[in-house]
Amino acid sequence: MKKFEFSLRHMRDYRERLLDEEKGTLQRRKAERDQIENDIARLEGDFAALSRKMQEKAEKGTTVIELRKLSAQMDNVRLQIQDLEKALVKAEQRVEKQMDVVVEANKEVTKLDKLEEKQREEYRHQVSKAEEDRIDEFVSQNLTRAG
Repeated sequence: MKKFEFSLRHMRDYRERLLDEEKGTLQRRKAERDQIENDIARLEGDFAALSRKMQEKAEKGTTVIELRKLSAQMDNVRLQIQDLEKALVKAEQRVEKQMDVVVEANKEVTKLDKLEEKQREEYRHQVSKAEEDRIDEFVSQNLTRAG
């Protein structure tokens, strides 16, 4: 009997390649999200540093121009943080959508894997049946010769 070959092997290979591509896309989207989170954290640190600097200058005494300059810098950082927080929401949504795509692609591969296992089991059964038939034929021939 010929060796087992999964009839939808090419389809499964194609689906696995698609799954790998979708996983790669997911990783890139997660990296983008993580970068935005890091940028927000960095800006929040900058904002805290500016706030401390402004507080120190106010306590020690400084010019109104210097305080306005620091206040403007803080406003700028605050706006950057707000923009990044909006971008973070969108990035999270892209990650979630891509997760759904990966889950669906994984389901397709799993279906084909299960189908392959079912076909492999059927093949094993056929091989076993053919082996039994061959043995029965052999025994029958030997009994006929002996009789």
